[in-house]
Amino acid sequence: MAEQKKISIPLQIFVWAFSLVILVPLVLVLLNSVKPSAEAAFFSLSLPSEFRWSNYPNAFNAGNMLRSYSNSLIMSGFSTLLSNITAAMASFILVRSINRVNRLLYAFFFFGVVATSNMVTTMFVMSWFNLTNSLLGMILLNGAQGISFSMLLYAGFIRGLPRELDESAAIDGATGWKAFFLITFPLLKPVFMTGVVLNFMGAWNDFQTQLFILTDTRKWGVMLSMFGIYGQFSSPWSMDWGLISAYIVMCIVPVLIIYIVGQRYVIAGMTLGAVKG
Repeated sequence: MAEQKKISIPLQIFVWAFSLVILVPLVLVLLNSVKPSAEAAFFSLSLPSEFRWSNYPNAFNAGNMLRSYSNSLIMSGFSTLLSNITAAMASFILVRSINRVNRLLYAFFFFGVVATSNMVTTMFVMSWFNLTNSLLGMILLNGAQGISFSMLLYAGFIRGLPRELDESAAIDGATGWKAFFLITFPLLKPVFMTGVVLNFMGAWNDFQTQLFILTDTRKWGVMLSMFGIYGQFSSPWSMDWGLISAYIVMCIVPVLIIYIVGQRYVIAGMTLGAVKG
C-alpha cells in the first residue's frame, strides 16, 4: 500500500502540472477578453489595469452572435438527434441479427471512424442533391459523420443486454419498433448521453465542413463566424484582441457547459460500452 502511494503522488503531480499547462491558453483568452485593446495585444497573463466588460456586449452585437448561436444550435441539435437515434436503431439490428451481411455492414460503419472525409466527393454529392448552402444540408452531413462512432458505442453496449428482453417483448406481442423504443432504448441512456455530448461538441466545433458547404454568411455557425470576425475587428495596423477574445469566450461557453454537465455520462457510457463489447 505504501509503495502504491509513492507511485500515485508523483503521478498526481504530473497530471496536475499537465492540466495547468493545458489551461494556460484558456486563462489567457479569459484575461484578454476583459482587457483594453492595447493591453490585449501583448497576450500576457497579467491582470488588466481596468476590466473592460464592455468587450462582451460589443462583440456580441458586432458579431451577430445571436444569429450565429441560433444557426449552431439548429445544426448541432438536430444533427445530434439524427446521428444518435439512427446509430442506436442500426446497432440494435446489426447486433441482434448476426449474419454475413450485417458483419460486412458493421465493418463498413467501423471504416467510417478511421477514414477521413473527402471534401471533393462530399461537395459533389451535396451539390447533386441541392443541399449546399443550407442548414438542412449541414444537419444531414453532420448527422452522417457522427453515426459511425456512435454505432461503436451502441453496439458494444447492446451486446451486453440479455436477449431475454427481446424474447419477452415478442411473447407479449410487441413489434420490432415497440420492442426497441419501449424496452431497449430506455436502457441505452448512459450511451445515449455519451453520444449526445460528443456529437453535439463535434457539430458545434465544426469549421471545415461549414467553410465548404455554407457560402451565405447569414447561415454561419459560431465557429465560422469567429473566423469572419477577425476581419471585422482588425485594421491594417492592429487587431482588437480584446473583442476577439470576448467573442471566442462566448463561442466556447455553451459547449463547455454541456461537457461539464454531461462528462459523467461520457465516462460512464464509454466505459460500459467498452466492457460490454
